[in-house]
Amino acid sequence: MDLTGTERRLLWTGTALAGVVHLLVPGLLLSTAQLGYRWALAVEFEPTTESRRRVRLLGVAFLGFAAVLKRIRN
Repeated sequence: MDLTGTERRLLWTGTALAGVVHLLVPGLLLSTAQLGYRWALAVEFEPTTESRRRVRLLGVAFLGFAAVLKRIRN
């Protein structure tokens, strides 16, 4: 699959933005997940004390992937 330059830029930007959001507001993401689980799946989701750390770790992974995307984009 060949992506256009604009599509590659959007993919890189979106991935980097997701990483930044995961690093800066993990509590908001966990609250949103809690509501989504309750409304869509009808189950209770209780974040643990380690949940914020895991969300931030996912943010680091997103940023790492964004760096790879940026590198192969050029």
